[in-house]
Amino acid sequence: MNTPPLPSEAERTEGSPVQVGGLVPLTRPGWVEAGQHLLAGLELAVGEVNDTGGIDGEPLELVVRDTAADPQRAAATVEELADLGVAALVGEYRSVVARTAAARADALGLPFLCSSAVIDALTEEPTEGVARVAPAQSHGWQVYALAGRFGSPARQASACGNGLGRPSESLTGIRRNPVAFGSSTPAEVHIPPVRSLRLALTP
Repeated sequence: MNTPPLPSEAERTEGSPVQVGGLVPLTRPGWVEAGQHLLAGLELAVGEVNDTGGIDGEPLELVVRDTAADPQRAAATVEELADLGVAALVGEYRSVVARTAAARADALGLPFLCSSAVIDALTEEPTEGVARVAPAQSHGWQVYALAGRFGSPARQASACGNGLGRPSESLTGIRRNPVAFGSSTPAEVHIPPVRSLRLALTP
């Protein structure tokens, strides 16, 4: 794929910050709470980078844009951030939005690190310009299936529901069939927190 070059160090003013575009759902219909948590994490990461000297001695600056979990808005936002000359993109939460953003970013030759989307095919074809932090959903399903082999309610909790592994759906699955998880009534079923669930999978 022929992509335009990114702005070089010579094209930036000496001492100017290295800008990174942040794609975050901050308004409805996006999941605002998740967007706020994502933004807090991005800001924390930028702070840590700057506390250790920045990028080649230059400070890192996060340029945040609200995608509102809308694919078309995300594509337009990628275009806007590219025009501003950001060095890369990070963020996004919803898979379908991240996929659209990834396609546009890749077409523009703009590196994109996706934070949360779990859709398997984040891009149509393999590309060196797009990466992700969260594992693909097919990998997650394998983990849930493995957890279901153990037998305790806490460990089986991750394998119930419709297979997507979302806490709300897992909770629904247990409440519909509490006996399978060691309880006669839904009120007695223990739902472990996400962090505890991770610990429960550790041998």
